[in-house]
Amino acid sequence: MATLTFQGAVGEVTGSRYLIEVEGDQRTYRILLECGLHQGGKEADAANTTPFGNLARQLDAVVISHGHLDHAGLLPKLVREGYSGPIYCTRGTRDLIDIMLEDAAFIQAKDVEWENKWRKRHGKPLVEPLYDMEDVERTLRLCKSQGYGQPVPLPGGVTLVFRDAGHILGSAIVELAVPSGGQTKRLVFSGIWVIPARY
Repeated sequence: MATLTFQGAVGEVTGSRYLIEVEGDQRTYRILLECGLHQGGKEADAANTTPFGNLARQLDAVVISHGHLDHAGLLPKLVREGYSGPIYCTRGTRDLIDIMLEDAAFIQAKDVEWENKWRKRHGKPLVEPLYDMEDVERTLRLCKSQGYGQPVPLPGGVTLVFRDAGHILGSAIVELAVPSGGQTKRLVFSGIWVIPARY
């Protein structure tokens, strides 16, 4: 049996993250669909700093629909916490997240530098950025670029196909064929909604 767990973008529009778990013969396979940054104030900051815990080392694959921060902005944090598997995305998304994640790491470094000056003056503990340039570089090395319409085998017998979404450069509708209970279920993710497809 396969399960889908919403881990972000619930009751909000940022922090997109969904966990797909597929029961295999020997073990459970885990695929993360999206790894987005929460945006919008202190609650978002708290959500972003929450550790991934064991999940970072238990994942078998990550799939990204497009290169916006709220869909891919926490990838380097996931890698920093121990993820070392493949990150599947389109070629255009790979090109965009290169720029986007480096920019995000640079901005975080400047924000943390400013924050720590204040903290040091007031005897408060210093903070660290969610990730740095080294984490971004390691993340980009894990990216496996795919073209539109090409079936890609994923762990657990799952098949991935990217379809052109026309949202931003490289954006994709993610179609996953997931084995579940002796059948193949189709999960279609538009970049905004997760829809179990029937056909």
